Amino acid sequence: MSPRGVPARVLRLAIVLTLVFNVLALLVMVHTTPIVFTLFMFGAQPLFVIAVVLLIGAVVADLRAKDLF
Repeated sequence: MSPRGVPARVLRLAIVLTLVFNVLALLVMVHTTPIVFTLFMFGAQPLFVIAVVLLIGAVVADLRAKDLF
């Protein structure tokens, strides 16, 4: 496994988690029920935080691989 493959895989995972967050946010905006709102509050928001942390980690790993950081 090359060092270039890990940040790309992490970025892909961050994109998927963000898409799940966006779908749940769209459901909350279009058709709000207590169950959908609860899923959004306890499920989607932590997914978005994880996606942001993965994005920052991938950027830092890529910068370190290129000796820029």
